[in-house]
Amino acid sequence: MNGYEVLNIPRTATRDEIRAAYRELARRWHPDRFMPGPERDWANEKMAAINAAYRTCLSGLKDARLAVDSEDEALRRVQALIDDGKYQSARKLLMGFNTRCAEWNYLFGWVLLNQSDVQKALIYLSVAAHQNPDSAKYARALKQAQQLSATRRLSGLFARRR
Repeated sequence: MNGYEVLNIPRTATRDEIRAAYRELARRWHPDRFMPGPERDWANEKMAAINAAYRTCLSGLKDARLAVDSEDEALRRVQALIDDGKYQSARKLLMGFNTRCAEWNYLFGWVLLNQSDVQKALIYLSVAAHQNPDSAKYARALKQAQQLSATRRLSGLFARRR
């Protein structure tokens, strides 16, 4: 059994939910509540499992927070590469990510846009705007890509007419 199953909580539980589940089980299974004998021994084992589960779940929160922090830092590095015009390096770094959050889609779309791959950029920028519809930055980038795409289509039509 994993820690979440022992505490009977979902993997998405917050620190407060983990703590509340632990406290409830600790009150119920604390060995001092049992008379000396086999029941107390069993409660000791149960309490040891509850304590281990609690530590595991809290450790999982720290690991998740560290992963998010390191991912945020990596996204800032990608933004710095883009700001420096190092689009290929930014693209390589983005390809190493495991998750595709709104910021990832925005940055990848922005890299593609600056590498003149407007149609693919539109896809990623659309996803970013869909994932976070309240972001003015994502909406602006999508609008810019749409305008660039429309301009290219028009210039392509005029070039064919000549």
